[in-house]
Amino acid sequence: MPPPCFRNPYLSDALETDIDPFGNQRSKCAGLFSSITGGDGLSRYHTDFHEIEQIGAGNFSRVLKVLKRIDGCLYAVKQSIRPLYQDWERRKALMEVQSLAALGSHENIVGYYSSWFENEHLYIQMELCDYSLSSQKSTRLTEWDALTALYQLAKALLFMHERGIAHLDVKPDNIYVKNGVYKLGDFGCATLLNSSLPVEEGDARYMPQEILNDNFDHLDKVDIFSMGASMYELIRGSPLPESGPQFLNLREGKLPLLPGHSLHFQNLLKVMMDPDPTTRPSAKELVANPIFDRIWRNGKT
Repeated sequence: MPPPCFRNPYLSDALETDIDPFGNQRSKCAGLFSSITGGDGLSRYHTDFHEIEQIGAGNFSRVLKVLKRIDGCLYAVKQSIRPLYQDWERRKALMEVQSLAALGSHENIVGYYSSWFENEHLYIQMELCDYSLSSQKSTRLTEWDALTALYQLAKALLFMHERGIAHLDVKPDNIYVKNGVYKLGDFGCATLLNSSLPVEEGDARYMPQEILNDNFDHLDKVDIFSMGASMYELIRGSPLPESGPQFLNLREGKLPLLPGHSLHFQNLLKVMMDPDPTTRPSAKELVANPIFDRIWRNGKT
């Protein structure tokens, strides 16, 4: 039996429900996803790709640098670490794939190519980037580089927010660089701005107070706070606190001054991390901020 067609909740013109013409027969089998797990047949991963090395790992997945045999190009493949036995687990894992597919291509979002289930694991074929900003934490970002990153990532957020999607896990780990271009990746926490899908916030170090209090009224502004917090950390050159007085101070808008950086830039970070989400700029307002004019003048967009 061919696999069912799954409704993509991130698309405004999506199917109203899943389509599975074999539903009655499938219910007698091992489960909804049994036909697309690879079983004991040939491995799509090993057939299509030559694995070079592991380049990243998290709590739920690992990322592998691979060579695709048929086109000779390098890609990143993200593989779920824990087997996904239950249908609800697989549906939850699919949310990342569906959000990426619904968004489509953007120069400041890590490219998505394909995905599949194999032997109870989800595989996602992605664009291979040079590095993530988390790997550069030992080297402080200059104000110029931070502004360049902010502008490009604001364009990615604008693209997402205009399509009704919030990222909810913006942090240095999920900001990548390829050929000098900044790209937002890892959409495992992505959800809809209208809160019609479950909300699962990302790393608490980069989250504003309202979402930690389960207030989901301004999910787009959560991304703005997180991006401001990420840039603040990278400029400062030291990790953000996970708890304690400094953690609370940042969520109350009490940002220590950054010596050697312009007040215009510091004020921008401060307003991005304002405790009141309605005071934070939208992605559209951020892209239009005149602080980026000097980047435009020098052709760094």
